[in-house]
Amino acid sequence: MKERIQEVHQRLIFIDQTLSHATRACHADTAVSTELKDAVLLLRQQSTQARQAVHSDDAMKICRSIEYLAQLSDQAQNAIRPADSVSYEVKSSVILAYLEVCALKLRIEGFPLR
Repeated sequence: MKERIQEVHQRLIFIDQTLSHATRACHADTAVSTELKDAVLLLRQQSTQARQAVHSDDAMKICRSIEYLAQLSDQAQNAIRPADSVSYEVKSSVILAYLEVCALKLRIEGFPLR
């Protein structure tokens, strides 16, 4: 299932790029709460760790990393709801990352990575 591992890695690269954009947008928008900035930062760090897990070729480690990534993604998503005054760029990048993480989590559930 090397193809599946490669697919997970490619999706994580896209998620990381989206989170990089979200990080820049959060720092550029003065209306962004510290809670949201922290949530995006944690999410980005976990995205990096998940990509590192892919290189370990340990299916259980990969699944745990993606599960934790999904939890952090939920937190980031929840942090933007009360922040109506943040820019569209911030909201859309966080929401896109959330959707991509959810799709990745669903994709790997029930399927062996090896």
